[in-house]
Amino acid sequence: MESSSAPKQQNTKHTPAARAAAVSVKSHTAAARSRINQRRRQQMRRRMHHFESLLPRLPGARRIELHNPLPHVALRPLWGALRSRLLWIVIVVVAAVSALAAWTSLDERWYVYREDVHFNGLNYLNAEDLWETSAVDGWQIFWIDGDAVRERLLQNRYVADAQVHITTLLTKMTVDVTEVRPVALWETDAGLRWLRDDGIALEPRGQTPPGLLLIHDPPADATLAGAPNGAAIDPAVLASAQALASRLPGVTPLRYNALVGLNFRLPDTPYWVYWGDGDEIERKLDNMAAAETLLNDGRAEGSVIDVRFERPYIK
Repeated sequence: MESSSAPKQQNTKHTPAARAAAVSVKSHTAAARSRINQRRRQQMRRRMHHFESLLPRLPGARRIELHNPLPHVALRPLWGALRSRLLWIVIVVVAAVSALAAWTSLDERWYVYREDVHFNGLNYLNAEDLWETSAVDGWQIFWIDGDAVRERLLQNRYVADAQVHITTLLTKMTVDVTEVRPVALWETDAGLRWLRDDGIALEPRGQTPPGLLLIHDPPADATLAGAPNGAAIDPAVLASAQALASRLPGVTPLRYNALVGLNFRLPDTPYWVYWGDGDEIERKLDNMAAAETLLNDGRAEGSVIDVRFERPYIK
């Protein structure tokens, strides 16, 4: 049995000597790690120096700084451009124009429909027919060419003229139409036709103006060469008939046939006149007056005065 007076076992872990020894070990370990890291850095520098020595040397070239491998970007000019007032003005203008173009392209109010087009000056023509001929249904107002619309409307043979007025901001189009008025009437076996001043024959529309020159030509012998029978009268025949009617009021109706051309009864006389087709109105009138004088004086006899030639003939 151990004696109770034996000294108790001491704990050496926390004694000053033990703590000093532990600090010494830690200091030694930290110094060792520092030396190891220093040697690694030196080895890395030697390797990088070796790598640099292998790079090609260009005349005038600067060495690449390893601590700044990225190229330098000058931001000052870019920042100056962004601060430029002119640049922002250009950006704003481009944005505004783009927005305006998108608006006018997508908004229905900029497109033309039937209710946006008005035809003035119509008496016998139909506005719906002219609307179809104009061919602007669903067009954007900015793309409508007034001259092109006019040309399309003039394809209608009853339209003498058309003036197109476009109001862009209101999306409106107004057309002032001049309808054809006949200058003479042409009576053939196919019926009565209006004659335009260019000789085109038209079916009458609306009320026929009174007092027009009438050309009676049942077989339509006065048809313009190359045109369908009765589609158009020879303009020379029409011009001659108009000149004659203006100089001899009451001479209408005139007749026409293929043998003698225009012919008519001389007003207030029993004489028949073969006028022909050509011009020379003054010569023909002089010859007709001379022949009428001979007949009235009894120096000549006959019932027909032919003025188609240089001298008058009485038959």
